[in-house]
Amino acid sequence: MRGRDLFFRVFGPDYGARLAEQLGDGTFNLTLMCRIAPEVWDSASPPLNTKILIAIAVCAAAHQDISYFVRAAIHHGISRSEVEGALLLAGLEGGFPAAAAARRLIEPAYRAHLAMLGELGRPTTIW
Repeated sequence: MRGRDLFFRVFGPDYGARLAEQLGDGTFNLTLMCRIAPEVWDSASPPLNTKILIAIAVCAAAHQDISYFVRAAIHHGISRSEVEGALLLAGLEGGFPAAAAARRLIEPAYRAHLAMLGELGRPTTIW
């Protein structure tokens, strides 16, 4: 299933498996995550790490939760400094209140990711 494969590739096998559970939540999720999202996320350009940073910046500027994409950043070895740099750009172009609110979500997302890895007996990532 394309949606499941996408979750695994972007978010890693552990968190991706948890996110893939939502694919059973109806036709909307199946259409979005199995047809539309793979077309965008599987394109060759820009590189996956850049897409993750763009998603963080766009979500921040739109006052949306960045936690999913912070966890993808952790999985792909994107540094906290790079994530914060994307938030600075989001703040400059989309408004600093939104970027500041998004920045406050970094630490809880990191702690949630560490907790999940601990539950699964996986090595934790120092980020």
